Amino acid sequence: MGGRFVLTEGSAVSLTQEAVGRLLGAASGDAALLYLYILSRGGHFDPADAAASIHRSEEQVDAAMAVLTRLGLVAEDAVPVKPTKPLERPAEPPALSVAEMDALMDSDREFRELVRAVQNDLGAQLSSEGLRTLVNIYSYLRLPADVIMALVTYCREEYKRRYGEGRVPSMRFIEREAYVWEREGIFSWEAAEAYITRQSGLKAGERELMPVLNIYGRALSATERKYINAWTEMGFKAPAVALAYDRTVLKTGRLTWRYMDSILRSWHAKGLHTPDEIVAGDAPPSFARVPEKKPAARREDPITMEEIEKTRAAIRRMKGESQ
Repeated sequence: MGGRFVLTEGSAVSLTQEAVGRLLGAASGDAALLYLYILSRGGHFDPADAAASIHRSEEQVDAAMAVLTRLGLVAEDAVPVKPTKPLERPAEPPALSVAEMDALMDSDREFRELVRAVQNDLGAQLSSEGLRTLVNIYSYLRLPADVIMALVTYCREEYKRRYGEGRVPSMRFIEREAYVWEREGIFSWEAAEAYITRQSGLKAGERELMPVLNIYGRALSATERKYINAWTEMGFKAPAVALAYDRTVLKTGRLTWRYMDSILRSWHAKGLHTPDEIVAGDAPPSFARVPEKKPAARREDPITMEEIEKTRAAIRRMKGESQ
């Protein structure tokens, strides 16, 4: 039953006290979730999208819709409008009130357990703003609860790595990473595990290659990290990168990232990843050598008899003078 529905209690992105009362009186968590879904989309409703958004089957969504209709909280338009393309997510997450978040906590056991688990992981109670951020990750970005737990653990470890033992990430920090996971399509435990493994390898690559590039005592820039991560994913280790660094500096007089990247990509295209492979398969051209000149041998001419006689005559004169 797709189409556009009119919210009989108004189209503001907040629940009236009467609507909250009806939902609580019905004691239907699925109905409360579905009402929030319809509210956040301005009355648009698509069964498959709703099921994915509130983590329920389409049969459960149909039953929840029947409850909302019975409660008089929704009324179908005379001419239903079936979306011709997938509905886009609102540009901004809905600003839920404390009452709305409390209603979600009461109606959605999975979310309630998620809140408890996140608080245990972070070692602190969530503030109203922190809880609102978690609701957005769960309902707006639609990350499943187990994926969110993997996200929180990953953020906690990453924050500790960056800023030291005992430091705990804020929910804003976690939310920023959640948007990355949403863009990467991480909606399952397996995908989260693969992403964390990949990131762990990239971080290890950064730690290994930074000293080779003479980068100490500071964080990498976004561009530097992009280059280093690409080289790590190509399979280059520190010894091979050191060779590329050496050739770059000899050629340009300094570290030129683009030039060094071109060297490594050239080796990668040739399947050369270790120093032995590189030396064997891509040795730099030898410098032209000028043949080494040997010192010219002195020519020793033979002594003539005339020169001998002159020497003897000189000796005789010396002797005569001495007498």
